[in-house]
Parts: sequence; C-alpha cells; structure tokens
Amino acid sequence: MVDVMEVDRMKTLVGSMDGMGPAEALYAVAELQKEVGRREASLVRAARQSGLSWEAIALCLGVSKQAVHKKYGKQ
Repeated sequence: MVDVMEVDRMKTLVGSMDGMGPAEALYAVAELQKEVGRREASLVRAARQSGLSWEAIALCLGVSKQAVHKKYGKQ
C-alpha cells in the first residue's frame, strides 16, 4: 500500500523548489532523485524477498519486466 504521508511529503519538497534559484533547485532535484533511487532499490529487494515476480514489480513501477530485471537483477 502507498504511504500517502510519504508521497505528500515528497510533493511538498518538490513544491518548495518554486522559490529557489535554478542552480539550487537543480541540486535539490538531484538529491531527491538519489533518494528515490535508493528507496526504489530497497523496495525492489524487499518485494523479491517476499516472493513478488519481476513481472509484478515491473507493473508496479510502470516499466517492462526486462527493464526492472536488468536494473535490479544482480543486486
């Protein structure tokens, strides 16, 4: 299930970039992308450990099974 509070917090962080200068906002976006990537990797590992198939994970992420397996298959 989606943690609505976590999603709302991320949206608030993104919205707060409106008042930043371009360089500061780009830095913030890069940091958010890194955090999202770390979270995604952790969730994919947890999903695999709980028995979810690559196909099911791909469906959740909105990508192909091949793409998710290529990105996370050897971790």
